[in-house]
Amino acid sequence: MRAPLRFRLARLLLRLILGTLFRVELIGRERLPGTGAYVLACNHLSWVDPFLLLAWLPPSPRVHFLGRRSAIYNRVWKRWVLQFMGGVIPVESGDIQHLSQAVGATLARGGVVAIFPEGRTGPAEGRLQPLRHGVAHFAARSRVPVVALGLAGTLELWRGKRVALGVGLTVEVTGDVAADMAAIETALVEALPAYTDPGGERPWAWLTTLLR
Repeated sequence: MRAPLRFRLARLLLRLILGTLFRVELIGRERLPGTGAYVLACNHLSWVDPFLLLAWLPPSPRVHFLGRRSAIYNRVWKRWVLQFMGGVIPVESGDIQHLSQAVGATLARGGVVAIFPEGRTGPAEGRLQPLRHGVAHFAARSRVPVVALGLAGTLELWRGKRVALGVGLTVEVTGDVAADMAAIETALVEALPAYTDPGGERPWAWLTTLLR
């Protein structure tokens, strides 16, 4: 699924802004599939995580995110940004059938669906919360692999902070949910970049809560 021109331009602007604020490193880019659909499983620490994925992962195949409708359309600026960039699959609580169809359709078109399987932001760097099974179900139903990607350094943000994205192993799901989830969790843990609190001054620490 090729990204439209307006998305590519917005992505470049986003990368310029984030690259000015933070020192961003993408580790293991060569592990990303060059073509074809897949599910991207990531840990989740901060509001900035999806923006980093959009800006540092290749523009094609296009990355799509799941988002609660009540949260992503609750402000005018959010609606404007999403209408301009696209790439969001709205989620309604309890509407599993619609969600499954929307994810399947995106993958069938060759897109990438990024999922934060912890279901919420984590409380600590380098530690995963229990993973929800949806990531394995979506991949198995569409017969696509799961690529693990670990994020580090985004729990607390300040100007000049080093943040890292680590691409991990690709998991070929089998349909055995327990085995698939165990493999995905292992791949995600191994993908987490090493992180040590740098200490020192923290200019613009308000970035941590900017869009919470």
